Amino acid sequence: MKRSTSTVLVIFLALVGMMLYLNKKEPPAEATDVTPSATVEFLFSANEGLPAGIDIKRNTGEQVSIARNDAGVWVLKKPVEADADQGSAEAAASQVTSLRVESRLDVAPDATGLVDPSYELTVKMTGGTTKTVRIGDLTPTGIGYYTRVEGSDETLVVSKTGLDALLKLLESPPVVEPTATNTP
Repeated sequence: MKRSTSTVLVIFLALVGMMLYLNKKEPPAEATDVTPSATVEFLFSANEGLPAGIDIKRNTGEQVSIARNDAGVWVLKKPVEADADQGSAEAAASQVTSLRVESRLDVAPDATGLVDPSYELTVKMTGGTTKTVRIGDLTPTGIGYYTRVEGSDETLVVSKTGLDALLKLLESPPVVEPTATNTP
């Protein structure tokens, strides 16, 4: 019985030693960070400020334009001058700041619909910059539109979902709907 007790004790000590050795060993460098981090790029940088004016033109002539007045309230400038629905205008401003750049391409403008773009988006930022973006064709995969920022030769693919939300302003400008008044 002494022999079996000493054998069990030796095996136990060997297992404890192996456990201590394995716990102190550091994981390999490549195993510590195996998940690549994808950087998200936006069309309008936070450094440029917030939108102070948004103008969208369709190549067929329709246009909608909203801007903040001196009091910081959104007003509709085009197609008519009127008070703007503040919720809709703020939603559009938020949409501008969240337009994701899906990819950057080295493609000729004539292959992307950017020679004669379908839309033109001009955004004036509170930081003083104004950026005009030409919006061309939808990509074959349908994830975004080909775009080009004025003054740049680079073609960007910008999120379809984000741009579609802004382009809907052409059909439904953020005008304050008149309320019915009760008359006796």
